[in-house]
Amino acid sequence: MLEKKKFLSKLESYKTRESKIREYISTFADMERVSIVEIKNWDDMSGYAQDPEYDGLILSQETYENALRLNKSRESMGLKPLILIVIPLIKDQFNNKISSTTIRENL
Repeated sequence: MLEKKKFLSKLESYKTRESKIREYISTFADMERVSIVEIKNWDDMSGYAQDPEYDGLILSQETYENALRLNKSRESMGLKPLILIVIPLIKDQFNNKISSTTIRENL
């Protein structure tokens, strides 16, 4: 999936991004309660969603519909729906979405 990203050479590795996320989350949450997993495709996502140990999912506004599908899948298996924490899109002064691609392009 990442091979098709524009400006790939400016994209930090998954391990680097994961480390930064851990560092940030540890400033306000008990890391014993946090699992950070790499989701590359729908199969990964639906596999994690079927784990009864998971309580929530942090996602982008753009992936909200997929998260709703995951919760329907969980509920059909008798699991509690995940708490969905949606990170809103950030827009520029022209109301255009600021994407990671745009940021990498301007680095």
